[in-house]
Amino acid sequence: MVVRCVEGLLIALSIGLPLVSAWVAPGVATSLPQLRASGPSAERRASSFVGGFSLQEHNEVVGRRGRGSATHVSPVMMGRAAAKRAVTKGKTDLAKTKLNSRYGKMVTMCVKAGGTDPIANPALAKLLVQAKQAGVPVANMENVIKRANNKDQADFKESTYEVYGQGGIGFVIDILTDNNNRAAGDVRTVLNKNKLKMAEPGSVAFNFDHVGCVTVITDKGEDDVTEAALEAGADDLEETDLGEDGAGFNVYTEMTSLMAVSDSMKDQGFEVKEARFIWKPKGPIEVSEEDETANLDAIDMLEELDDVDAVWHNMS
Repeated sequence: MVVRCVEGLLIALSIGLPLVSAWVAPGVATSLPQLRASGPSAERRASSFVGGFSLQEHNEVVGRRGRGSATHVSPVMMGRAAAKRAVTKGKTDLAKTKLNSRYGKMVTMCVKAGGTDPIANPALAKLLVQAKQAGVPVANMENVIKRANNKDQADFKESTYEVYGQGGIGFVIDILTDNNNRAAGDVRTVLNKNKLKMAEPGSVAFNFDHVGCVTVITDKGEDDVTEAALEAGADDLEETDLGEDGAGFNVYTEMTSLMAVSDSMKDQGFEVKEARFIWKPKGPIEVSEEDETANLDAIDMLEELDDVDAVWHNMS
């Protein structure tokens, strides 16, 4: 009777019935010591477990019946992987939305100040070049220009908030809004939820340098980029990970030299991803894991606000 049950379960394994990983797996795993001895390394085994035993063990058992490798994956693992992908995609989508929104607002301000013709409005021409370099769709900018020329289109104003974070660090929040009261109210709501406090102007910002930052995409070494940056008139640089765009550098310069440095780097053959003003921390501060988590949660909530352009901090 026991032999027939075991044979029945092995047949179920061979045809891929989903109940196997939840009920049979532990028993199969303890009955295959020889596979454990000759299996993959601990690192590979840790990343290839299905339903309590490794894919190699699962495939070995099923392969004895001549049915090929098993393809059943634990629903728990699938759920975790899907959740991780969703979080990553959500952050990527938010970053793209913020980028498009920032340039849309800046173009609106530029058109309101100098008109829709890039030839007669050099500031608009440079901004459109920056937007293209940053990957903002041309069609988006064309639609923004059309709307900005409408007298009913509200103008946008820039402002900055300073905030005391957890663990003695500070936030500098760049605002780009057509409604200052709404922006202030939304920011204060997030701060109250996260037990953070608004700071007086200058009490946090003195820990940062307000500078221009030209981000270039390149696989060249630091020496080559440094030589080009010095030629361009930059002050400093540091290597950065640009995610899907690969390796690159942030080239720092005085605010008044931002576009000149950006143009020079481009003329020297570098791909300029973006040129913008940033708040660069003078000295990063270490915080506890608990404070770091609380600060990052607050930053996520702030960055989700439509009127928040960017959040800068001096956490290490």
